[in-house]
Amino acid sequence: QRRVREAVVSTQSTGLTQLNKVLKVLEGKKSIKSVRPVNDSKKKVYMLYDTQPDSSLTGGAWYSESDFEAEFVDILGRQTLTYLQRQRSHAEVTHSDPMAAQRNMMVDIKQVKNFISQLGISKVELEEDEVRQILES
Repeated sequence: QRRVREAVVSTQSTGLTQLNKVLKVLEGKKSIKSVRPVNDSKKKVYMLYDTQPDSSLTGGAWYSESDFEAEFVDILGRQTLTYLQRQRSHAEVTHSDPMAAQRNMMVDIKQVKNFISQLGISKVELEEDEVRQILES
């Protein structure tokens, strides 16, 4: 910010017209990239080309090109519910002791994350927080 401000100040009353050109050249050289935040598609955020944008900008796994992937979220939710129901049924069938069955039907976030990964329906690897969101929805 300081350097851009200094460049603008140095132009005095003639103004700075090259900033957009510089950004486009840097994008063309794949030095930087622009990302449009999902919460403000008119705005552009610039970052180093190899930097993974924060999920607060992209919307995380639930967004594709600024569009909410409702069908993807629905499929993940239904598949996860089926997985949990199968885990419960398996535990009830294999354990006559109700306490043992209850212990064996519990799964943790990592197990659910692994299950979702094995489904192969997600183009990106989900973070544990995203899996938790599916479980809580």
